[in-house]
Amino acid sequence: MIKKQLLWIGCLESDEEFKIKAEKGYDLASAQVSQQNIVNGIEDITGEYFDSINGSVLPPYPVYAERDIDAVRWSHKKDCFDISVGYRNDKYINRVNCKNAMIKAADEWVKNRYKKGRLIVFVYSMRSAPMAAACRIKKRIPSAELYLIVTDLPQFMDLGESKLKKYLKKIDWIGIKQMQNSFDGFILYAASMAEYLKIPDEKWMLMEGSFDASSVQKPSIFRHGSKGIMYSGKLDSEYGIDMLVNAFMSINMPDIELWITGGGNAEEYIKKCAEKDKRIKFFGFLPKRSDVLDMQRKASLLVNMRLPSEPASEYCFPSKLFEYMSTGIPVLTFRLKGIPEEYYKYLNIIDEETEEAVADAVKAAVDDRKSGKGKAAREFILNNKNNRKQCERICSWVGL
Repeated sequence: MIKKQLLWIGCLESDEEFKIKAEKGYDLASAQVSQQNIVNGIEDITGEYFDSINGSVLPPYPVYAERDIDAVRWSHKKDCFDISVGYRNDKYINRVNCKNAMIKAADEWVKNRYKKGRLIVFVYSMRSAPMAAACRIKKRIPSAELYLIVTDLPQFMDLGESKLKKYLKKIDWIGIKQMQNSFDGFILYAASMAEYLKIPDEKWMLMEGSFDASSVQKPSIFRHGSKGIMYSGKLDSEYGIDMLVNAFMSINMPDIELWITGGGNAEEYIKKCAEKDKRIKFFGFLPKRSDVLDMQRKASLLVNMRLPSEPASEYCFPSKLFEYMSTGIPVLTFRLKGIPEEYYKYLNIIDEETEEAVADAVKAAVDDRKSGKGKAAREFILNNKNNRKQCERICSWVGL
């Protein structure tokens, strides 16, 4: 009898399929990287390998270019089984369709892949589809151990949604809370989640994310000239992008530029402002993560624009900080409840949620690249938050 098996349930894609989906409107690069970091870290530490059951978190057709999503099977390691399920991607019911497909895939996995030993299941994100698949496995295999990785709380995601979607989300939340009771433990990205979800102290650990140190390039050499202030990520007004753009335009410094990559509902506003102020450079969504990372390394300042007033800020850790801090470039951010205190001595802080405060913070930080704070931030992330260190903590807590 095999001693133990590892199963991942989330939204992973093969490297090839991720590129294909990115070209059609899939923009969850951060989730892809985060999952790969944890899977690779646990596999390296334990010598055991995951099978995985996944459901793509896609925008509905026609925002996403395809209506019928085909199942994709691959093996990320020899003899491993990985699947991203197929489903009908219609508006409002695509998540239900994905959930049903993942439950079916869970049944097939139990039938064809389970080897009767200890089964440890990691579920990525508090979404009904992967949670339902895990609960189906628990029903079929009562001894299975389920661990939920909570990156964000569902009701604080998808800001600016319609009234119908808000109603559907409330219904979905009832089911999620019921399924929560089937889980043996929780890996939380923000400590305040525990109180909100009413999780007993002994059933959760804090792990605000991880970073693959092996993929980090050397810091670029500082050169005089135009100073690039860069924001990359979700371009939604609810995340303060308008505030950043307005603040930048108020700064009378001809030798600075604002570099913006990503996609969201603030795109048109950014484009209009770029026509007025030629220092604003809008690059849109870059499907290659390497292009984004190369651009970050050439910047003089990297900006995280999650707002303190945003309800989600208390219950999430902005994973973008790992990517930013690892470059050695100074990082500018608001003080957020979801960011542990140990990070702040490595960050440049925006004191107030106003355009004036953002502008003042940018002016103060734009020449900070030579101060050493960026280098210290890089060393802190690479030495303390790399995926091996974080996954060692997970393995110890779970008993792997």
